[in-house]
Amino acid sequence: MHEIMGFVWPLMAASAEAMIFLWIVVILVIIGRGKLLPSEKQIVIERSGKYKMSLAPGLNLAQPFIETIANKIISIGDNTIDCELCFKVCDKKLATRKQPFYLLNVSSQSDQLHFEAQAAHQENMPYDAERLEHSNAGTIINPVESEIYSVAKLWSVEMVRIK
Repeated sequence: MHEIMGFVWPLMAASAEAMIFLWIVVILVIIGRGKLLPSEKQIVIERSGKYKMSLAPGLNLAQPFIETIANKIISIGDNTIDCELCFKVCDKKLATRKQPFYLLNVSSQSDQLHFEAQAAHQENMPYDAERLEHSNAGTIINPVESEIYSVAKLWSVEMVRIK
């Protein structure tokens, strides 16, 4: 009996260590899946015949918002006007202390939309919340811009045109 216990005891001890290790791994996997982290690579999305989108590193979480804008503009139909617009976008879901906003360039040429989201740092362009609240009144120049502002309002995202 002593020989059997001498053989079984190390297996039980090893098994307990393995079980503890397994539980730690399971807990870390469950906790680690709680938050989606931004990608560190630039993302380029092209929907042939509709639109092309380039997202700077860290802005992949802006993709659903930009795709909603694209679908809304596409729904306008043949009334789209060739234009090139640039917006300062303050999205609370993407804002950080170092980067409270990003720049969104939208261009429309011959029924093709192009979106480019770029990181903008606070040192380069200071954040002015009061200006955001009052700057958009009465300055809409075309249907594309109008649709962009309507989607921004729907998503509770603050935008101001800078070009």
